[in-house]
Amino acid sequence: MAGADPGVTRHVAIAGNPNCGKSTIFNALTGLRQKVGNYPGVTVEKKTGRFFGSHGEPMELLDLPGSYSLQVRSPDEAVARDVLLGRLPGTPRPDVIICVVDASNLERNLYLVAQMLELQIPVVVALNMVDVAEKNGAVIDLMALREKLGVPVIPTVATKGVGFIELRQAVSRSPLP
Repeated sequence: MAGADPGVTRHVAIAGNPNCGKSTIFNALTGLRQKVGNYPGVTVEKKTGRFFGSHGEPMELLDLPGSYSLQVRSPDEAVARDVLLGRLPGTPRPDVIICVVDASNLERNLYLVAQMLELQIPVVVALNMVDVAEKNGAVIDLMALREKLGVPVIPTVATKGVGFIELRQAVSRSPLP
């Protein structure tokens, strides 16, 4: 759906479980330059902002409500699913998904990643809170995880700005669907 807005090269959705650091990454990428509103017909907040890829290309970023699954159990999850499937009027289907994963709860978060991979939209995994995971004694084999998922996996610490250059590069390199 790139090109629907003048100057925007890609529409990027940021998705993930609640409390995984999505909004922190969204705010860091957009520099808090965001628009807040509601999705049509629901009281779920819609946050959009602009950021620039690794080559300076403008992209629109949409912060989706936190979801554990695309199998809907709440209005928030319904909005996230409908945006990702291109079913929400006035909201373009994303060209790329940044799926934020809490590295300290990796197993729980991978269910949503698996569902995202089935959508036929390029996915970049932001493996967030790697500092917390390491502090808790977790050892994550990034190469094995990248190989298993078949997508870029970028370690991040959103609260410290770690990994954002690599995240921008991975989004910029993602093929358009």
